Amino acid sequence: MGLQNFLFTLLLQACFLKGGLWAQRTEITSRVANAQDCPVDLFFVLDTSESVALRVKPFGDLVTQVKDFTNRFIDKLTDRYYRCDRSLVWNAGALHYSDEVVLIKSLTSMPSGRNELKNRVSAVNYIGKGTYTDCAIKRGIEELLIGGSHHKENKYLIVVTDGHPLEGYKEPCGGLDDAANEAKHLGIKVFSVAISPNHLDQRLNIIATDHTYRRNFTATSLMPTRELDVEETINTIINMIVSIACPHPLCGLPVDRGFPQALLMEMLTLSF
Repeated sequence: MGLQNFLFTLLLQACFLKGGLWAQRTEITSRVANAQDCPVDLFFVLDTSESVALRVKPFGDLVTQVKDFTNRFIDKLTDRYYRCDRSLVWNAGALHYSDEVVLIKSLTSMPSGRNELKNRVSAVNYIGKGTYTDCAIKRGIEELLIGGSHHKENKYLIVVTDGHPLEGYKEPCGGLDDAANEAKHLGIKVFSVAISPNHLDQRLNIIATDHTYRRNFTATSLMPTRELDVEETINTIINMIVSIACPHPLCGLPVDRGFPQALLMEMLTLSF
């Protein structure tokens, strides 16, 4: 009889342990599933004017490199889960411009809209005329305001341009200073990315929110350092956005979407 009581008590303890473990599993899973999203809206403004398209032969080669840069950038817009239950997610869109502004794609969520956005970028044909950068920036601002998330502080423009037309400046939309000031007033951060490295043009500095958003960012480069130069630009910009857009004193380093499951298994293992 004593043995039966002992076994019964042991069985009850096992059931309680299993129940508690299941409750812990449910709590952790729920916490991960309900992680607070930290959305970032990113809009590309791509210069396909004559000063870019016709600068080097074969004509259009720099535009092709700009499109490659944009698609490589889009590929890196992956969700990031933080240990403090925050999940950084991306919305991205693009336009290209010359003496007219052509919308490539309005803001769309990543990764579900990634392939369509990349395909549309790849299909762009350069316009090859004037350079109305002020009009393009203002259209980019408009797209950021009407689409994406309600987090106004997490909106970014990536302006890829050489900063000048081949002949004279025409600014039919109020001028570059006015466009840059409008972005600052609305809290939109603007990265200024040159067509080629070490390109010095005061207009690139005007476009950027401040000097940290300009640096020596480049969308193209000469071989054999092209891959490294472009990769450095993309990684630096993304790291800046991540550090600004989703700050949290408890967050530590981001990890990918697979981390919560690994964390769950580790915690469940330690609970034994």
